[in-house]
Amino acid sequence: MINTQNFAKRWDDIKDDIIEGYGKLHANEKVVNGFFVRSVESKLKELSNRKFALLLHSGSHAISMAIKAYGIGPKDEVIIPNYSCQATLSSVAITDCTPVMCEINEYGMMDTDRLQECLTPNTKAVLATGLYGDVHEHKTIEVFCKKNNIFYINDAAQSQFALYNGRNSLELGDTVCMSFADNKPIPIAGTYGALLTDDQIVYDQVRCLRKNGKPSRLEKFVSAGYSSHPEEHKAVQILASMKHFRKWIKRRQDIGKIYDAAFKGKVEVRPSPNYSEWNGHKYAIMVDDKFEAYKKLLDLGIETEQHYPDNFSKLGWIKSNLNDSPVTDKFVKQSLTIPNNPHMSDQEIQQVIDAVVNSSVAPSS
Repeated sequence: MINTQNFAKRWDDIKDDIIEGYGKLHANEKVVNGFFVRSVESKLKELSNRKFALLLHSGSHAISMAIKAYGIGPKDEVIIPNYSCQATLSSVAITDCTPVMCEINEYGMMDTDRLQECLTPNTKAVLATGLYGDVHEHKTIEVFCKKNNIFYINDAAQSQFALYNGRNSLELGDTVCMSFADNKPIPIAGTYGALLTDDQIVYDQVRCLRKNGKPSRLEKFVSAGYSSHPEEHKAVQILASMKHFRKWIKRRQDIGKIYDAAFKGKVEVRPSPNYSEWNGHKYAIMVDDKFEAYKKLLDLGIETEQHYPDNFSKLGWIKSNLNDSPVTDKFVKQSLTIPNNPHMSDQEIQQVIDAVVNSSVAPSS
């Protein structure tokens, strides 16, 4: 079986640093918010050119805390893409403000030409999500937010280290939310998150929110908050992966080029916008029916992922502002992510190509 990820081979790269790090964190008698957390936060500031970085339990927590730090709440609205990981919607909805769905474009990301349709007097922020390893159309969103005096939150969970016209995606927006997980550019076992900002007030607010509203034992209890204080063992994993992530990104990008050449004229591939340098996060093909294609390819020994199965505007538990979302419908039905993990052999890459091309699942173009 060719899996979407390859934990065993990745472990070979990182195990020495993780085992050594775990030994040190136990010797330090500090398992929360210690040396390793501070080291990761320092490195994130360097990588992003941001003034502040805070580790959190998830990228979802980062989104919710950013919203709360900006004072957004009931009756306020946040514009989000209509199609994304479920965390994009739920992290907004859980704060009691109202998510407003914006239709997506041919790249699978927010159609910035339709932002004006989503704007109301209650709009307080845009949550822009870069999907599949590409950056959303940053400049249009930045201008829109400044013009309307609203906040710009950059959900860079998937777009971290992708480039927008040569600029690191982690530099974009008022506040950046990112995550670490098995398939992210900086992978770990499980999931974790971070919030990056240049705003001292946001930093101070989130520092309190991430530890139940009381940032340390002797500091003032400010408000209710989240159980999201940073753990040393996750920071050890992040540091271990940070040694290799550039190499892993490069390999994913190289696999993408091999796929591009093999699929040209045969398989419809999700396009990448010209302004974005793809970070290799997900390689998506557009098939006739991704749920059937998933089963066929699994039978051929290829594990794929059905990103994503939900049209937010059609969910029964959330009120929608969209009546028609044909591009979202296309991605919900057709977008299938194939393996491109950085530990794949050339033989495995060819096996995936042969399976996709010859299985009759691919040609929807």
